[in-house]
Amino acid sequence: MRIGIISTVGDYSWAGSEEMWKLFAIEALRRGHSIAAMLQTPIAQSEEVAEFRVLGGVVFAYKPLNRVTSRAVRRGWYSRFRRFKRWHPEVVCVSGPPATSYRDRDLYRFLRAHTGGRVFIIQGNAEWYVTGQAERDALRALYRSARRIICVSRDNAELLQRQLTSTLPITILPNPIRTRLERPLPWPGDSEQVQFATVGRYDVGSKCQDRVLQALGTSQWKERNWRLDLFGSGPDERYLQDVIRYFGLEDRVTLRGFERDFMKIWMDHHVHILISRGEGLALALIESMFCGRPAVITRTGGNHELLRDDKDGFVSAGEDPEIIREVLERAWLNRQTWSEMGEAAFQRANEWIPSDLPVRLFQSICDSEY
Repeated sequence: MRIGIISTVGDYSWAGSEEMWKLFAIEALRRGHSIAAMLQTPIAQSEEVAEFRVLGGVVFAYKPLNRVTSRAVRRGWYSRFRRFKRWHPEVVCVSGPPATSYRDRDLYRFLRAHTGGRVFIIQGNAEWYVTGQAERDALRALYRSARRIICVSRDNAELLQRQLTSTLPITILPNPIRTRLERPLPWPGDSEQVQFATVGRYDVGSKCQDRVLQALGTSQWKERNWRLDLFGSGPDERYLQDVIRYFGLEDRVTLRGFERDFMKIWMDHHVHILISRGEGLALALIESMFCGRPAVITRTGGNHELLRDDKDGFVSAGEDPEIIREVLERAWLNRQTWSEMGEAAFQRANEWIPSDLPVRLFQSICDSEY
């Protein structure tokens, strides 16, 4: 079978959302199928696709639309998907947020004209991801015609069906972990200083790092012995540096950049702070839990389905800085339970993420008839 994959994620050299399509693609290549992936240029150039290429995967690179190309697309003069179409995929799998398949008009036209199977991997959803009646109507028709829609959490699936007021052909499968640990990492050595970490792209509209910094910028928190390292990359790096200075946290908070090896992060850090407005099921959370680290999260996407409040970590009711401060205070007062919570987090993640996920993913996309 000839299977084409389109990732709509851009602006990053790699993102956790890419792990699922990559897992499926490698499984399909090993089974003898032909796979082509159309990826935005930074991801197409990433070393993360090296194994995909070695196994015979074809990569098409493309750029996001700009003012000129958007105008040409609207008038039907230009499409980024012509080369991909000439590859003649029998099944097309689109990975990304739910509305991009409509908002990128050349992608929308390509999908509507495609006569083979269509599969969608929804990597995250939030109330504002789908807006306007025209968008809802178009996406409803597109998704109802899908061979399969894969959502990474129950929350995302239920929200998508409400947004489109339609029952859809959905399968729920969690994001994969790159390296499955057999046991949690040792708890960081006895240090009086608490080491927090946040792992996620520098994108405050989604990941709320600025609100976390505001919550930690009080005199009470400045009297405590802690550090926070922010791991990631993204468009808001300069803004976050400014926020750190604004709240006087230069000696407490450091932007550490992207770290490929998640175990290096969690060898030295105690707690994962992952506050977000829009999520699927964060791969970064799965990784920190596998390492045996509790987390502070919001009730967003599948994160609160995986992590149980007061068992594997702490769940915040929202992302307002005052609410974040309350849950961080609760976590701080329960420091003596963090190691025990980390053990519970490992067990929870180990039970939650199926060991045969590549096979389940392949079967969901390729083996079922709808």
